[in-house]
Amino acid sequence: MHHHRLMTVDELAEYLGKKPAWIYNNHRMLGIPSRKVGGSLRFRLSEVDRWIDRECPVSA
Repeated sequence: MHHHRLMTVDELAEYLGKKPAWIYNNHRMLGIPSRKVGGSLRFRLSEVDRWIDRECPVSA
């Protein structure tokens, strides 16, 4: 998947192993980087990956 492409909610849900409703209900509270494009929520994979690295550190 190209890191600069914008993903839909369904694509992000599949990438994270969550349901689309979880993304809609939690993206603001969790600070998942997003933007509105034409009224639709979109996510850039590179920004989501940085968010994961920051918010979900690897445990030893």
